[in-house]
Amino acid sequence: MIRKVSVMEENWDYLIILDACRYDYFSKLYGDYLCGRLEKVISLASCTLEWCKRSFQERYDDVVYISGNPFINSMIETEGFNAKDHFYRVIDLWNWGWNEELGTVHPEKVNKAVQSFKDDYLDKRFIIHYLQPHAPYLGCNLLTPGFPKPQINRGRFLTNIQNSGTRGANTYLKTAARALGTSLVKILAIFAKAEDKIGFLGKPSWKIRELLNLPPASPMDAARRKVGESGLRQAYVENLRLVLKYVARLVEDLSGVIIITADHGELLGEGGRYSHSPERSDPLLVEVPWFKIEKDKKKKRYEVTEENKTNKELSEQTYGAEEEEEFKKRLRSLGYL
Repeated sequence: MIRKVSVMEENWDYLIILDACRYDYFSKLYGDYLCGRLEKVISLASCTLEWCKRSFQERYDDVVYISGNPFINSMIETEGFNAKDHFYRVIDLWNWGWNEELGTVHPEKVNKAVQSFKDDYLDKRFIIHYLQPHAPYLGCNLLTPGFPKPQINRGRFLTNIQNSGTRGANTYLKTAARALGTSLVKILAIFAKAEDKIGFLGKPSWKIRELLNLPPASPMDAARRKVGESGLRQAYVENLRLVLKYVARLVEDLSGVIIITADHGELLGEGGRYSHSPERSDPLLVEVPWFKIEKDKKKKRYEVTEENKTNKELSEQTYGAEEEEEFKKRLRSLGYL
């Protein structure tokens, strides 16, 4: 029987999170990059925020969280989850490490952040959260421009008219109301709400949007339109290979017990379904890797470089209204509301 894993009940020194990483894809690819012991486990959730709420229910003063994902931030409470209440420190890499051109945080930036901070907290454990293989896809020439950074707006994630997730379909449809007619808009809104409620993402509302020449629902939808379902899966593979390459480099400089896992999986067109949403039990959404590497417990100190100094200065900046707007933009670029 596959066991369900609560990450804070497990033994590790470094917990590496690959966002939206499916077990089946990981099991086929990891051997090209890593040596260790792989186990299939069940995640507590089928989306990031749900995973955070279920995984981190106490205060963990021995943990520093390096976060490429805007949901885990030190700035505000995100739909009931306030990361700064749970960890010794949250390093907002999603903010100062964001690549405007790519519309995400490149895994190389994650590696450099770990190098900048890990020797400042020799008595702490680290959670290291990469955004890949989550869309947007950085290989196969699939990068689609126009997905802005996430922003914060009084603690709520608002829909962008260019790039909303499935639950943001109403925003698209309202803007199209004058051209399409109120009745048709209401019908399309019903489709979108029904899809989200039953977790049947991407069919039929994504195709309807495409037929009506509405913008893509998300980076994943943009990739699907460009290369189709098989091309989308190949793009996911390339994203996973990219992050595994950088994880392998990072692991060389870590010691102790290192776990590589995922917050949740991903739907890539199976049965017409795409992406991920909360409260789902589909194996493709909850079966994730639990990959264990054990190394001698030693700490390697990094040379203090100008980049490390800059990273630390950026991580200690204060946040105001302008920075909160940036937060919401970056979250939208990943297809969230």
